[in-house]
Amino acid sequence: MEKIFRIKSLVSALVVVSGFMLTGCSSDGGSSVTSPNGIYTGNITGGNSTFNGLEEKAIIYNNRMMVLSNNLDGVSQLFDANLTDQTVSLAGTGKRYSGAGSGINTITYEGSYVAGTSASVDFVESVSNLTGTMVFNTTPSVYAKGSDLSRLSGTWSGIFVAGSNATMTLNIGSDGVIAVNSGDSGDGADCGFTGDFGLIEASVNVYAVNLISDGGGGGCFVSAGTYTGLAWTEGDTNGTLVLMAADGNRGRAVVLTKN
Repeated sequence: MEKIFRIKSLVSALVVVSGFMLTGCSSDGGSSVTSPNGIYTGNITGGNSTFNGLEEKAIIYNNRMMVLSNNLDGVSQLFDANLTDQTVSLAGTGKRYSGAGSGINTITYEGSYVAGTSASVDFVESVSNLTGTMVFNTTPSVYAKGSDLSRLSGTWSGIFVAGSNATMTLNIGSDGVIAVNSGDSGDGADCGFTGDFGLIEASVNVYAVNLISDGGGGGCFVSAGTYTGLAWTEGDTNGTLVLMAADGNRGRAVVLTKN
């Protein structure tokens, strides 16, 4: 199924969202760039009731936009889009994945942003006529804290399928390598994960992710394969790790807490 994304008017976006700051922002709060790169929080309204009232975490970095919907008991969906236009408008194609990781729709979208101010995205699913709105605020203090692989060192865990007890555990070394004793429990599949996190740009809090799943004998929520994506840390002590990754057919997003 196809999704077509359109953007609300600038006036509407300014009313709903304020304080939007992007990469390259000056220390006095002004913006010196016209880039959408940044880490965001927001919400989705309208459309499928499963969208409403969920916390949205999002990242735009270079040519990729990834958005997760987070319940109190796990992630319900992941949007992953490849941007082909990042001037004042945003355009590209991608997919939406369910909480269980399956690809739902191929989507196309059109959007825009106001550097240093706001972003608001209307979406329409043409087959089912599903409509809704994504509204985001940037979190410049999170994006600008820089990246350091040693910050990821330790054991992280979090429920990654809404409504289930499937808990992902990642043991990450100071070099960003995911140890072989990482995996998930609670779904009876005994999934195992390896892979690594890598630095992209030391001045921003964004990490490249390669997550390799062994498939857990076929019953794992994360099918066997290599998933690529983006991650960042949150909190005063960087005690939260947000991870989003996909392989084009399945996607996985999880909010992990350091143990």
